[in-house]
Amino acid sequence: MEKDNIKGCFVSSVLLSQNQWDKKQFIHDFEEDWGIVLTDDDDNGDVLVGMFSGMTLAIAIMPGPVPNGEAEHYAQGNYLWKDATEVARQHEAHILVSVTGDQSNLLERAKLFTRATSSCLKQSYATAVYTDGMVFQPEFYRDMAALLQEDELPVMDWVWFGIYRTQKGIPGIYTYGLRKFGKEEIEVYAPADLSDIRDFLMDIVHYILSDDVTLQDGETIGFSEEQKLAITLSEGIALDGMTLKLEYPDE
Repeated sequence: MEKDNIKGCFVSSVLLSQNQWDKKQFIHDFEEDWGIVLTDDDDNGDVLVGMFSGMTLAIAIMPGPVPNGEAEHYAQGNYLWKDATEVARQHEAHILVSVTGDQSNLLERAKLFTRATSSCLKQSYATAVYTDGMVFQPEFYRDMAALLQEDELPVMDWVWFGIYRTQKGIPGIYTYGLRKFGKEEIEVYAPADLSDIRDFLMDIVHYILSDDVTLQDGETIGFSEEQKLAITLSEGIALDGMTLKLEYPDE
C-alpha cells in the first residue's frame, strides 16, 4: 500500500450521486449537529471557508469523480460494507473537505474535520465518504462521529483496521491513518481470532490518540503491571515504510 498519509493531512471526499451541494444546508446542519455557527462569505461562491482557533476549514464541490478511480479501488477493502465498491463506482461528483493549520494540536483538527465531514454526509446526494484509503458508509461514519458529542474519540473514522496475512499465513490486523497524527502505523499478527486482534489494537490506538503517546522501538506495553508486550519497529508487512509490530498477548 502507498504511504499516502502524512502528518496533519486531514482531507476527505464526500461522494455524490449528482453534481450538487447545498452550502446553506451544510451551514444549518453543522450548527444543528455540533452547535457551531459558520459565517459565509458569498464572494466565495460554492466554496466555504471557516476559521477556528488557528485552524482553517475549507469545503468545495468538485464537479467530477475522485481522480484515477481511487475511491472505487479502495472501496474494495471495506469488509464492513459489501456495497462499498458499487456505490463508489456510481458517484458523479464529490465534496472536498479539508482542515489545515497549526500542527500543535492535531487532535482538535481531527475533531473539526470529522464534524464537517459528518455534516456533509447529510447532503441530499451524498452516498459515501472516501478518506485515508477507505470508503465508508454514511451511516457508519456519522454514528462514529456522534461519539464526539459524548467527548469520546471516533477512532474508527480516523484509523482503518485492515486485515492481512503474512507469507506464512499468520493472520493479523494493521492500522492505516495513524501517520496523519504523527504516529507510526501498527501491525499485529498472531494465530488468534481476527476480531480479538482488532479489539486489542483498537484499545491500543485509542490510548495512543487520547493520551498522545508515542510508542518506541524496544519498549513494552501492557494493560496491567505484569503484562509486558514487546514493541518492534521494522519494515512494514502490509504497509510501505516502517511500522511498529506489537506482540499479541497469550490467551
